[in-house]
Amino acid sequence: MEEKRTGGGKEFIFSLLWAVIFMILGQYIIFILPSYKIIGTIITILLFCILGFFVLTRYAAIFTYSVKDDIVRVNRAIGHRNKEVEFYISDVKSVTRQKPKKTPKTIYNMRASVFSPKKVWYVVYEKNRIENMLVFEPSQKMAEKIKSRAKNSKA
Repeated sequence: MEEKRTGGGKEFIFSLLWAVIFMILGQYIIFILPSYKIIGTIITILLFCILGFFVLTRYAAIFTYSVKDDIVRVNRAIGHRNKEVEFYISDVKSVTRQKPKKTPKTIYNMRASVFSPKKVWYVVYEKNRIENMLVFEPSQKMAEKIKSRAKNSKA
């Protein structure tokens, strides 16, 4: 089973709204404090750069989620760069929709949306005796498949 996801139009609209808010905030600083025009301009540019980095990298990314032969593989491709997370279903400790209270040190954020955490699944697994957490947005069908196989492998 394999799925591909990209950032949606909703995320792009939200990013544009944030950009407008940042621009108004920067203009407000420049207008209220005329002696701080340079600082207001720098703050506005920095906020645009930060927002652009987070939104555009997610919006331009192609996420591939797959479950095959008891291996879960999540791949994020942005341009020519790839980041891949791979683990066995037998190593899965929990699969939930809610963020675990005790979060592992290593967290792989492999989700397409920036603002909306509605479809997010949290998978805690152990690899090389280290607990890791994968945050991603598979379809309900794929998430249930991982969850059911993880329960079956523990029995």
